[in-house]
Amino acid sequence: MEIFKPTVVQLRGVDGRLYTLAGEGATSAAVLLQPGAKGLDAPSYTIYADEYPAIDGGFVRSARAGIREVFLPLKIIAPTRPAMMKLKRELITSLNPTKGFVQLLVTEYGQPASGGPLEAEPTKQLTCYYVSGVEGGDGSSQGVTWSSYGLILRAPDPYFRSLFRTEASFVQYDVLRPFIPAEGANPFLSVDGVAPGQGLTLSSNPEWITTQLLSSVGDAAVQPRWTIQGPLNSTFSLRLHDADGEVVKSLRFNRAVSLPHGQTLTIETTRGEPDIYQQASDGTGPRTPMWSRFDITSDMWALEPGPNQISLQIDQPAGLTPEELEAWLADNRPVIGLSYLPAYLGI
Repeated sequence: MEIFKPTVVQLRGVDGRLYTLAGEGATSAAVLLQPGAKGLDAPSYTIYADEYPAIDGGFVRSARAGIREVFLPLKIIAPTRPAMMKLKRELITSLNPTKGFVQLLVTEYGQPASGGPLEAEPTKQLTCYYVSGVEGGDGSSQGVTWSSYGLILRAPDPYFRSLFRTEASFVQYDVLRPFIPAEGANPFLSVDGVAPGQGLTLSSNPEWITTQLLSSVGDAAVQPRWTIQGPLNSTFSLRLHDADGEVVKSLRFNRAVSLPHGQTLTIETTRGEPDIYQQASDGTGPRTPMWSRFDITSDMWALEPGPNQISLQIDQPAGLTPEELEAWLADNRPVIGLSYLPAYLGI
């Protein structure tokens, strides 16, 4: 079966079956993606605007990406009608919206800067549900039996997402010295097997930090998942800064959170499914809800595409003696981590 390039489109059904939507070169039983697919680029937006009462024009209050609709012209082919019917029935079962969502997987191939063969970019995923389209006509010609459909899918989340979460931590490592000295102009290791490597190095112990400059990849704002590993016994806030260093948004806990070693506070800020709970750091044991300590007037803010200056503010009690301050600092050195699924406007 020929793989359709420079874009490979796959469909993972509610039953886990994976269909690679092949190009016209396929000769065995296959689901073909024909020209005319729509809905794989930018989502549609609803713009909310108001007219000025006494002057010309108006102003935009907000813009919102709506549910994305995808149209895929498909053709199921097989050498015999029984083989075609078997594949069609499998596809219908895989699309059943009463059983859950399907995943549309898209891998784009691009030309590397150095030339050479096309290289695959990271696969992007769109979570959809089947609406209609698997109703059409059958036929046969030149020894091939086929059925043609115009598949319509809808995605509640209008953005394509990476398959894997991007992670960052409020911990940094400083390089100390080479582990294996570089030999001439060619260090020990190479990133791609062609370019000179950078060599192995030893680093210091991790250094606890309270600020982080994070460059968020993708085209759209994303909601992070925060993890806070003890020790911590205080109120605190996770803050977003502007280019001048001023705090513009703050996610606050106005009641003290007590996290001993081995316990983690997880803050899920995804729209529609937020959650705050405490659990053992290894993921075992019960989850203890922690909403009662969250300041509901604060903002579960999003990471914008590009650089984001973020910081942790732990509220320190006033009037501590030097000995008390040393003990307090030892009890309030949590490791902050965050992860998110990069979001893209299209393929």
